[in-house]
Formats: sequence, structure tokens, C-alpha cells
Amino acid sequence: MFLWKQTFFGLRPNHRPLIHSEIFDLIYHSNGGFTFSDVYELPIYLRKFYMKKLKDTINKQNSATTTDTNKTKQLVKPK
Repeated sequence: MFLWKQTFFGLRPNHRPLIHSEIFDLIYHSNGGFTFSDVYELPIYLRKFYMKKLKDTINKQNSATTTDTNKTKQLVKPK
């Protein structure tokens, strides 16, 4: 009996949480734009592209919210 430990093909156990976290983020934040199988079967370069776009979009939304909050605070000054 041969016990062959696969070392080249497939995902290593330590990579699985990262990949599934990316899959979850893309599915959750795309509001139905992606399904699990869509994201799982994406080539790595495309998944990384969409993750970067998602990160950039969230950062822009956060900075816009912060800017709006600061403007509101400047407009309403207690006396």
C-alpha cells in the first residue's frame, strides 16, 4: 500500500480559510452579482481583481461617510 501525500495539486489546508473568506466577501457584498460556483471557478487573477475593486469601493464609501459626518458636525455647533 502506498501512502502518497499530494504536495503539488490542490489547495493546502492553510489556504482554504483565506480563499473561502474571499468567496464569502465577493458573494455577500456583490448583492447577488456572484454565486458560490461563479467565484469558486474564477481564475485567481480575476478573483484578486474583484477583491481589489471591492476593497476600493468600500474604502471610498467609508471616506465619503466620514467626510459627510465631519461636514454635519461643522454645520451644527452647539452654543
